[in-house]
Amino acid sequence: VLRLDLTLSGQTESHVLEVWTLGEDYALIRILPPDPDAGTGYLKVKDDLWYYSPDVGMAIELPAIALGDALFGAGPSLSDLSRSTLSDDYDATAVADGDGYLLTLIPHPDAPVVYGKLEIRVDLDSVLEQIVYYDQRGEVVRTAIFSHVVKLGERSFPTQIIVEDTRGDRAVERIEDPQFDIAIDPSFFSLDRLEERK
Repeated sequence: VLRLDLTLSGQTESHVLEVWTLGEDYALIRILPPDPDAGTGYLKVKDDLWYYSPDVGMAIELPAIALGDALFGAGPSLSDLSRSTLSDDYDATAVADGDGYLLTLIPHPDAPVVYGKLEIRVDLDSVLEQIVYYDQRGEVVRTAIFSHVVKLGERSFPTQIIVEDTRGDRAVERIEDPQFDIAIDPSFFSLDRLEERK
């Protein structure tokens, strides 16, 4: 479960989402009650992406570029929530930086990405601390700060992410009760599951 508090143009709104992922190819994201948009969801299966709204009553296929769009106009994108692989689209260099490492990612020339560069800071245990996103002109467009690290088995994982863009819009994401290594069959990620009413 992901709690999302957004500040857009000075107005604050909150949402609760259920997020399921399997590797990098499968994701199911659904907005939970009592949100007015409850039941709305997204399904990613490999390179295919669908959107479902109970108001429409059917899933609509979206272009892959929609993975870069923010869910509510600010905050996390679909690719952020489905944890797509950066190595598919970017070349990375790493340098030691104090008590961690700074990775600079530059997109491949033909990569279908929004950002012109990413700077990622990780600690010595490879736990994500910060991402700075640059546009194609090399200007900073948003920053994400990762904190509230919990240890789950052998894995350390930040459970709070604060994303702020240059317009001042801000999203605070809080992951509640994260679970890893759960056996999920790929068939779970289906249009029927996306469209089911809870």
